[in-house]
Amino acid sequence: MSSILLIWNSVYTSISIMANCTTPYHRDVNGQQQWLDMLIMVGHYLPLDFIVPTLNLQFRYNPRTIITMPGSALEHGVGYADGNHACVAYYMWQNVHQSVGIPLCTSPHMSDLQL
Repeated sequence: MSSILLIWNSVYTSISIMANCTTPYHRDVNGQQQWLDMLIMVGHYLPLDFIVPTLNLQFRYNPRTIITMPGSALEHGVGYADGNHACVAYYMWQNVHQSVGIPLCTSPHMSDLQL
């Protein structure tokens, strides 16, 4: 796997494409709470909502919408929509970092900023 690192062009270690499906409420189990996942919606479909029940939030999930969030920290899900749509999900897995010897990042602190 370390040979792939030479040509891998993303800070994310994993990419998934989910097409024409619903996503029940869940937390992503392989990440860390300080890591942000990136979700990109594409396609042609009727209105769809991205829901974060932990914070009682609901976002319109239109085509070309990008959402970043800590998927392992916040429960989230997407309902059903008529039409063709796909979500391109970018995320990181802790075991990938460990297997290639990349140190895991720590939570950011105000003292990390150089003012």
